[in-house]
Amino acid sequence: MGQPRILIVEDHPVMAEALQAHLQSVVPQVQCVQASNLHDGLVSMASSSYALVLVDLNLPDSEGLDTLNAFCNASVQWPMAVISALEDADVAQACLDNNIIYLRKSVQSSQLMAELLQLLSGALHKNQSANTGLTVQEEDVHAIAKLSKKQRLVLAKLAQGQSTNAIAQALALSETTVRSHMGQIYKRLGVKNRTQASTRYVLWTQQQGWPDD
Repeated sequence: MGQPRILIVEDHPVMAEALQAHLQSVVPQVQCVQASNLHDGLVSMASSSYALVLVDLNLPDSEGLDTLNAFCNASVQWPMAVISALEDADVAQACLDNNIIYLRKSVQSSQLMAELLQLLSGALHKNQSANTGLTVQEEDVHAIAKLSKKQRLVLAKLAQGQSTNAIAQALALSETTVRSHMGQIYKRLGVKNRTQASTRYVLWTQQQGWPDD
């Protein structure tokens, strides 16, 4: 398999583009495919394989549980997540029964992005053995290993979605010191933001088999 592919089934162009931009900012080599309705989403799933499928349940040609059931009946063999504004206990239970992650649009954007990051990281780790190209490169391993213990602790907190203030309180540091550590982390890992740094760290800890506490 060449470039890893992610299918985004979402009828709102702004949301679809935002998801794609976020995913590609974390893993630039990811190729995102967009579908704006149920029919096109199912066709895309049938014609290619994906590292991850993200589905909005309210589509022009299908809504709610009908959409979820249609994708479940497609018998996909790759990770799938629902991203929906619905607050429906039946949908939540159906997702649980089918081992599908349920991400709610109603939460704060920072929380949604943190949940999406965690989901993406899991998908990347799962697909390492499938030769998708989503592996921790050797230079990343060395770069993270060369971080100081304190820097790795800061990075671990970043990967948990914690704010600068929360990290400072947890590690008994000033916010200025935390920001300084963050700057050094970004520089050493060659990344531009906390999302990219967090993904590198999550993949690294999964490969190493031991996260920093």
